[in-house]
Amino acid sequence: MPPVSRRAAGLLALAAPALAGLRSAQAQPAWAPTQPIRVIIPFTPGGTMDTVVRPVQQILQQDLGQPVVIEHRPGAATVIGTQEVARAAPDGHTMIMIANSFAANITLRPSMPYNPLTAFAPLVMATVVPHVLVVHPSVAQDFAGFLAAGRRSGANLAFGSYGIGTSNHLGGEQFRELSRINATHVPYNGAPQAYTDLIGGRLQFMFANLPDVIQPAQAGQMRPIAISAERRVRELPNVPTMAELGFPLVLSDSWFGLITRTEVPAAARARLEAAWLAALNRPDVKGRLEELGFTVLAKPGNEFGTEIRRYTETYAQVIRANNIRVE
Repeated sequence: MPPVSRRAAGLLALAAPALAGLRSAQAQPAWAPTQPIRVIIPFTPGGTMDTVVRPVQQILQQDLGQPVVIEHRPGAATVIGTQEVARAAPDGHTMIMIANSFAANITLRPSMPYNPLTAFAPLVMATVVPHVLVVHPSVAQDFAGFLAAGRRSGANLAFGSYGIGTSNHLGGEQFRELSRINATHVPYNGAPQAYTDLIGGRLQFMFANLPDVIQPAQAGQMRPIAISAERRVRELPNVPTMAELGFPLVLSDSWFGLITRTEVPAAARARLEAAWLAALNRPDVKGRLEELGFTVLAKPGNEFGTEIRRYTETYAQVIRANNIRVE
């Protein structure tokens, strides 16, 4: 049997804590928190992560019998907040909400002050927001027309993103490679200016969060031609998925999930996972999040670990192939 590479061994370690927790939690004494539970959010207040946590905060408090406190620790592309969890006592009272950037940073930022492949155990993959491939109306009427425009001799379409190394940047680069269109990336510092330039025709296309494109699409300011999701969505029922269009490997979305330190006892991880899953699967919570444009996944830790590995490997390939670097 060939030797396992260091990266492969590290990626396997992401799922191992959750799997061990599921196997051994029943054999251990029941765990209950004895102090407030901290949910670290590595961004400034008022962002998307707050939108995911707020509907479940009170439910978690009732289930776990302790206050659930949201702490914002922004900075250094989520490294500051993640380092706070890496340093916290491994007693089950501290966790962090992560997004696609966690998987991208493994390749983009190899000198982080912790080892993301071994320091953390996945708890729950909570939600995902699909990305919609939108084009300026002058570019094409549909996906086939868009491919023709991008492959035309001399074409060089401009596509925007929320910033270098963001999930829609990496998804756009991957799609550009797979579709063989001629396009150049234009990074922005967030979404608003990118949308403004797309509507104004200074960008030709981008992958955008589903909730952000509904109104501009209805107004004819941008045209949705594909969605990176497992199935079509009710908001855009006539927009086909990437898989339907022959591009099942395109990975472009915005997901959110919870991790904690690997050393947290298996019984504590199992208890926290169960509380989150129960809260996310409540009809009122699920309905509220879906109204806001999220798809509720509620995947347990072992499945979340598999997803983190999948995104990490895909992002690593895209980053290296395009020599993507961050300051």
